[in-house]
Amino acid sequence: MPAFELAKILPCQLDAAWEAVVDFPSRTIHSSLYRRSDLPDGEEPMPGHRILLQIGRDRFTSIITAVQKPAVLSHRAVSPGAWVEFSYQLRLCDERDPGYTSEDFGSAFLVIRAEYGGWLGSLIAKLRPGACRRYVEDELAAIVSAAESVPAEPVPDNQPDAQQSSGESDAEA
Repeated sequence: MPAFELAKILPCQLDAAWEAVVDFPSRTIHSSLYRRSDLPDGEEPMPGHRILLQIGRDRFTSIITAVQKPAVLSHRAVSPGAWVEFSYQLRLCDERDPGYTSEDFGSAFLVIRAEYGGWLGSLIAKLRPGACRRYVEDELAAIVSAAESVPAEPVPDNQPDAQQSSGESDAEA
């Protein structure tokens, strides 16, 4: 079966990356190509739940087939003679990943794969590989944009508060 795959280090930790992957409604904010991206069966992804998508002129209803929080999500759109399954795999990035630097330590690594099947799906993937690859690129770009917009966690200050220390000294005097 023809498949298209892209991978990228995301600028956030694993939990925030998972939120960016499963937040389908945000796709309309983070990508101009998404006109609709809804989870009508609830925001928490579960096998059997629907994802309603409109990308440009193309409309899809995709069914979630697998969920393993925060590592795996898959969904499949089926039409007569064709299907496409998108899968997302998340893990902590490491030195084997392309573009890894020490600054990426603790960040998430995402792999998106789109597999086309059925006689028509295979034909579409062979005749229009650029369009099929573009769907994966657009999905990755929307997730990266959502991950970048995740607010940074505050860094705890490990030094004692100078005010509190001086306040204790004043109380003792």
